[in-house]
Amino acid sequence: MKLIHDDTLEFEEISSDSESIQVSRKSYRIPVKDRETSLLIMNGSTYPLVDISVEGVCIGIDATAPLTSADITPDCKIILGEQHFEGLVGEVMHSSLDGDGNWICGIQWQQMDEATFTALDQALLRLRKEIFADA
Repeated sequence: MKLIHDDTLEFEEISSDSESIQVSRKSYRIPVKDRETSLLIMNGSTYPLVDISVEGVCIGIDATAPLTSADITPDCKIILGEQHFEGLVGEVMHSSLDGDGNWICGIQWQQMDEATFTALDQALLRLRKEIFADA
């Protein structure tokens, strides 16, 4: 947007360069109901999941220790109740405040083996079914 001399706004088209494309999420993240049993373990710390997809997670974080964008974190582990998914490599995409003023962090998976991908995808399919059954 540009401010014109007569205090009107002129809109500019958002570029479709590769950087802009990388920002958009390719899949819907499923909101997590039970944050006590749906967790991410990363760098020796445990974080509650806010939402999840096969491509990444959003976690709740402490305001005193926000994670740094573009940090690559090996050996992440997701816990969804009784199921565990290990060996994930995640990249911190952002740390920010949500609409309620809570700190959250978005993490995108950079590496996941095929067996883990398939198992996580199946677990998320079950979560989706539960959400829509409760609707």
